[in-house]
Amino acid sequence: MASWISTGWLGLLIVVLWILSGLVIVLPPTEDYIAKYLYRLRKPTLMEQQKLDIAWSAVCSRVGVDPGYYKLWVEESDTINGAAVAGRSVAVTRWTLNNLPPRQLQAVLAHELGHHRGGHPWATLLVFWYAQPGRLVVSFVQALFRLGARVPALGCLIVGFFALAIGGLVLNSLLFGKWDWAGYAIVPFLVPIPLAWFARRSELMADRVAAELGYARDTIAFLYDLQSQGDDVARRAAGWRGALYATHPSVADRIRTLERYLKASGS
Repeated sequence: MASWISTGWLGLLIVVLWILSGLVIVLPPTEDYIAKYLYRLRKPTLMEQQKLDIAWSAVCSRVGVDPGYYKLWVEESDTINGAAVAGRSVAVTRWTLNNLPPRQLQAVLAHELGHHRGGHPWATLLVFWYAQPGRLVVSFVQALFRLGARVPALGCLIVGFFALAIGGLVLNSLLFGKWDWAGYAIVPFLVPIPLAWFARRSELMADRVAAELGYARDTIAFLYDLQSQGDDVARRAAGWRGALYATHPSVADRIRTLERYLKASGS
């Protein structure tokens, strides 16, 4: 048994099982569970459902898709937002549903339909699932540093330990030419960067779909409302690190992109 483990087959088996576990989250029976417990969405009330059905039918009629194919959800939030969840789910926040004019509500839904047509929800969910080990590592390290900030003596020990550990991995790699463990140490911090870039691109692509469906000006209108809620202020406060790992472009960038679309199309 020890020799079998030493050959690396156990590690390979764990990796294969982890990859196969991703198939479970794309099965239709798991869709409601993901919407309720992972994204914390709820089913609409009767009045909310009626309002959503009217707006959603108007959007779907523009592309010739069956509105009944998708499931509509509500997120308990006081922000302007929507979500395209893997499978056939589309959600909007309670504030969006209750406060936006009909055309702007349709624009939000058209944006989420754009995500579905581009296959972004499935890709995002799979990335989220497979990135969990890295997220756990990063969360653990962040928790240690937060604890160290509250207890200075412990903080010095934590920083010293990580400095020695990473320095040892790099030195070992330089001496013996084996970069495996050094790579493992930095991968959790590097992988989120291209994933965040992909997420930002998918937002712009979904905006483009909404614009092509005739909702460019309505999308710009609700983006200005989103900007007034301080979305870009919070982004700027996060600094370069926040911009690097952000999953959405700045609201100003989204508005400028749509304005260029309107100018180019002569709308």
